[in-house]
Amino acid sequence: MSLSDADRARILPLEGAGNFRDFGGYHTHDGGRIKTGVLFRSNRLSMLSADDIRALEETRIRAIFDLRAPREREADPTAWNAEHLAFHTWPPGHKRRLVDMALEYPQNADGARQLMLDFYAELPRTLGHAFGGILSEIAKGAVPCVMHCSAGKDRTGMAAALVLSSVGVPRETVLDDYALTDRIAASEDDMARSLFIGRDGGAKAQSAMRKAFPAEAIAVMRSANPEFLESAFAGIASEYGSLDQYYDSIGVDREMRERLAQLLVEPA
Repeated sequence: MSLSDADRARILPLEGAGNFRDFGGYHTHDGGRIKTGVLFRSNRLSMLSADDIRALEETRIRAIFDLRAPREREADPTAWNAEHLAFHTWPPGHKRRLVDMALEYPQNADGARQLMLDFYAELPRTLGHAFGGILSEIAKGAVPCVMHCSAGKDRTGMAAALVLSSVGVPRETVLDDYALTDRIAASEDDMARSLFIGRDGGAKAQSAMRKAFPAEAIAVMRSANPEFLESAFAGIASEYGSLDQYYDSIGVDREMRERLAQLLVEPA
């Protein structure tokens, strides 16, 4: 799928993090616009080159929200470690990893699709502590910031969606930002590392993924299909009653959401 000029304008061309991008610039329901140069999202930051790090320094990012599990962080340490950076991590909330859940589903495209729908439906609950932490830190002024996981799609996609939604970005825009990962060349290695992380390296992780799942299932699991994110929002509605009530449950009350809007939104 080709990239529009607007898509290209969001992407910071990094050699070692192909899914690094600005997710500001979007319009809100009330006529405002998310500031650019404040909110970034990415895949893992462990393969950055010296040129990448110089480019990142120019963004003036001051906080990194790393949504990876400890085993992922240990195997792929972040390559950018400037003194001005504050690193934030959280314990994993999943009872089971995605790869463990996958064993309970048919090993085909339909099974992978249902797996992803179910995984996303649980994501707001299993990582609510992390999502609440990110929103709280941003409200305190931890910007510019970048949030990331291994592939920059699932955990990061949900986090970015909640940030945008908290300040009034329309749902269709939130879904399109999520789907942008599909319009960027997604990395199979990043996806494999999130599923089969270890000290064996990317090639063996990819080999393990291909051995465990057929190509059609891998394609579905790698995709940023908007229906996955819609499943997360449906899970919120089912379990919490509304998005506002979900925010309250993770410690992001109306007053905090107003501070977020003051910090992140400017007149269009």
